[in-house]
Amino acid sequence: MQQQATSPAPVSRQLSRDEALRLLGNVTFGRIVFISRAIPALRFVAHAMDGDGLLIGLRYEPEIAALLRRVCHVVYEADLLDAATRLGWSVVLTGRAGLVEDPQEVKQAQIRLQAWPGELVDVVVRLRPELVTGFQVAAGPLAS
Repeated sequence: MQQQATSPAPVSRQLSRDEALRLLGNVTFGRIVFISRAIPALRFVAHAMDGDGLLIGLRYEPEIAALLRRVCHVVYEADLLDAATRLGWSVVLTGRAGLVEDPQEVKQAQIRLQAWPGELVDVVVRLRPELVTGFQVAAGPLAS
């Protein structure tokens, strides 16, 4: 009688701050969540790492621009998950965000940010994460 080989069971583990930020640098899109008109609002956006912070590119919306003209708290989430295997990672940043208003800095950021097809990056936001959390799900007990 033949035995079938089985895949190791997936293992979930928490990521350190450094691991989470490194993984975040491997993707270019995520979701920003902020409070608008007393309810959570979410936008799918482009991002690029900026040291330990994050540059976020958005399409101009007067309400978002007004909100971010003053520094406010936001949540940012990005992930890379395989639907078939259910393996991958997810990272969440919570921190203060504000508009980048220097025209030269905005131009440089727009070059780095890869907008979603059909979208423009009109507004650049800098997020300074205060809390960085994340987890990774990998195959097998030796996953790291």
